[in-house]
Amino acid sequence: MTTTWLLLLVNIAATWCCSTIHVSPPDGATATVIGRTMELNDVGGDNQMIFGGLLLGVDPSTQSLPPVNVDPWTISVHRRDEVVGEASVLCGGSCKRWKTKHGYVSVDLVGHLHKSVKSGMPAEYPSSLTVSTDGMNEKGLTVSTQIFTQSVYMKPSNASGDTNVCFAAFAEWLLGTFESVNELREALPKLKIVLPRPALLQVPALAELAGLHWSIDDASEHAVLEVIDGVIMMHNNTVGTFTNQPDFAWHLRNLNNFVNLRSDWPRNPNIQVQTEVGAVPSVTNAGHGFNLLGMPGDYSPPSRFVRLFYLREYAVLRFPPKKLEDSIALATGLLNNVFINKGTVPDPNNKGFGEFTQYAVLKVPSSGLFFYNDYVNTQWRMVSLGALDFSPKEGATPINVPLVDPTGSMSIKNVTASFTAPASGLSTCKSDDADDLSCGPSL
Repeated sequence: MTTTWLLLLVNIAATWCCSTIHVSPPDGATATVIGRTMELNDVGGDNQMIFGGLLLGVDPSTQSLPPVNVDPWTISVHRRDEVVGEASVLCGGSCKRWKTKHGYVSVDLVGHLHKSVKSGMPAEYPSSLTVSTDGMNEKGLTVSTQIFTQSVYMKPSNASGDTNVCFAAFAEWLLGTFESVNELREALPKLKIVLPRPALLQVPALAELAGLHWSIDDASEHAVLEVIDGVIMMHNNTVGTFTNQPDFAWHLRNLNNFVNLRSDWPRNPNIQVQTEVGAVPSVTNAGHGFNLLGMPGDYSPPSRFVRLFYLREYAVLRFPPKKLEDSIALATGLLNNVFINKGTVPDPNNKGFGEFTQYAVLKVPSSGLFFYNDYVNTQWRMVSLGALDFSPKEGATPINVPLVDPTGSMSIKNVTASFTAPASGLSTCKSDDADDLSCGPSL
């Protein structure tokens, strides 16, 4: 029965298509913007959210199912001195919960144990489990959790001074503990990122999909952390791109396989021949965009890594952002390039609509700005961490805001009235009808 708890985590780990991209103008004219998409397989959306005894995004008292298209994500505020790390229970007694040193805002996924199996669970298992997948703390440290099937975690340590952190709670530990990437780096010699309980590794889906790795950033430094064969590998993410398997170093070398891509207009004048249809070879009469011919367009991790890197590099080279709005616009366009529509990426069993982009976030560490949107409502919603109160408040009501707009609004603005002369009498729109899509001219 203990394996039931991992089904929430297994569905988090089925995040095959997560992508992260940084937009950093070369002259430092504006702050770095970090964009990320989250894709899950059959979590939320149009499917009923039941996973082998776990109900996601439901009322834990009534265990009633949510309406269609209400996903189990929240944007949550975690204060200083708050006890976090519920997922530590998945890694056994060596991993404990802890109090936060820094306050943070995170994207959280909450699961509740179904009443039919609750009676068979050990007392140590809580009735709900929260896992953070993205976030930024009040010091500007950010983290994004993504799938990495090559992960082989570490055994817990009993040595004095060592810190055991459950892999499932690692993002929360980072956000609540450190101010910067460098501070984390200094803590690595004493850190153990602990594997799940041995009995739980017997679950085939978990053994394959529980692997995670992390994109960790602050205002001036960017890193990737992976655990391979029980060894922590921390890379400097100078390319500002991050997806999934294979390992990060493999992706770096793979960029060399697309060195033929170019930022300028392709020409080959040295071998041109005049023919009855003009000079060949030439792209003048064949269209445009051939500079990117050969760039992969599928949603596999290697293809997304290559595509995001080259598109970002060429965009910044030809039109470097001059202000924050420019960087946000570029980051948004890049994330749109890896946006996954329902039904386009199947799951291994070819059931349901497969993976899709559950949400996207933008993070600006230097100014403490956190943006998010969802599959239906792609309008950015912004949270300014500098305006939030992270001070410890015992007994304070938790702040959890649904990530997905419960109204299902697409934030489409109806501007029909702007195209209708007020005196013509043709417009039926009133000032308070601006967002009513049915509002329009009478015929």
